[in-house]
Parts: sequence; structure tokens; C-alpha cells
Amino acid sequence: MEQKEKRVKIKQERIMKYFIESAEEIIQKEGIESVTIRKTADLAGYTSATLYNYFDNLTHLIFLATMNHLENYNKHLYKSVANCKNSIEVYMSVCLCFSEHAYSEPDIFELLFFSQDREKFEEYTNQYYELYPSKEKETPQFLNTMYHLNNIYSRSFTMLDNCIKDGYLNEENANDFNDICLRFTKTIIEDVKKDNMTKAEAIQITMKYYYQLFGFYLKPKYKHILEDYYKKLMKK
Repeated sequence: MEQKEKRVKIKQERIMKYFIESAEEIIQKEGIESVTIRKTADLAGYTSATLYNYFDNLTHLIFLATMNHLENYNKHLYKSVANCKNSIEVYMSVCLCFSEHAYSEPDIFELLFFSQDREKFEEYTNQYYELYPSKEKETPQFLNTMYHLNNIYSRSFTMLDNCIKDGYLNEENANDFNDICLRFTKTIIEDVKKDNMTKAEAIQITMKYYYQLFGFYLKPKYKHILEDYYKKLMKK
């Protein structure tokens, strides 16, 4: 029985990958807005009804098909924090890394992090790593935690939690700071999508706002750490 179940699981995963890779091909050639259930099923060589046996809906399919973009971001993320000396530097470095990737592919990052359907995204993220286990790497614990969270609020708070533990930030201020930052980031992503702002402009204004808000919420005696690192970061 175990052998039979194993064969069934292998077959299911293989078919899911056909659909995911077909959707990814459409995204690469035509853009994320061109992905439909019927078009993906046709390209994969199956019916739309078969596709629905493996995915909850179109968002589920597109999410898994765009996860490779998140992989590229995660790799850059790891490098961006490698030489950070404290959790303040980590936070600002991650903010810059996210901005650079999100404003390069605003449609995809808006879906991955700000979609209204994000309640199940952590489940989908774990499913992706089950389908593609070689994608997982040994990373620092807080980054590994982030990689399995696709709720942007939870991802961002894991970094602020380190700032709280290190004594840089009061816990009562962290939720407000997190909420404000993510709300304006979502608005800027929308502006980039609509060509109301260039990527370079978006990065500059995002980092300025993060710096100003972080400075407001940080304990006064640690503000010099933020000031010094912000100057260094924005010169790169």
C-alpha cells in the first residue's frame, strides 16, 4: 500500500509541475495577466477540469508559477545581510533588497506579498518547497523563517522582532511601524505598476520613508546606528 501511495504522489507532483511550468512559460512570454486556466491547461496538454484537481484556483497556480522569482530575491537577500553587524542594519538591508526586486517586477511581487488571497500563501509556499526540495538552502534561522512566510506583515515583523530582542525598539511600537511601512510600500508598488514612478525613484523614496519612520520609533540612543548605516547603504 505504501508503495502504491508513493507512486500516486509522484504522479500528482509530476502533473502539478507540468501546469506550474506551463504557467511560468506564459508569464515569461506574455505577462502575468495573460495566465488563464484554459491557456495553461492547453499548454500542459491537459483539460481545465484536470487542472482544478490540483489547484484551488488561478491564484494558487500563478503563485506557485512565480515562486522562482521569490527564489532569486531570497538569494539576493542572503547576500545583502551577510555583512550586517546588527539587527538595525539587517532590517534596512532587507528593505533595500525587497525594494529593488519588487519594483523590478511589481505585478509579481504584489501578488506574492499583497494579494487579498494571501491567507493560504504560507501553505502554498510550503507546498512549493515540497515540490522543489532542492530550492531550500541552509540559511540563518530568521531568514529560513522568512522564506516560509508569504504574509508580508509576518515576514517584516520577524526582522523587527530581532530589533526588539536586541533592545533597539519597544514592542508596543513595532506593530504600528510595521503597518505604516507596508501600507506605503504597497502604494508605491502600485505607482510603479502604473508607470507613475520609475524604479529608481521608488527605491529612493521608499528607503527615505523607512529611514525616517525607523528613526522615529527607535530608542534615541541607537539612532546613530541607523543614521550611519543609511548613509552607507544609499551610497552603494
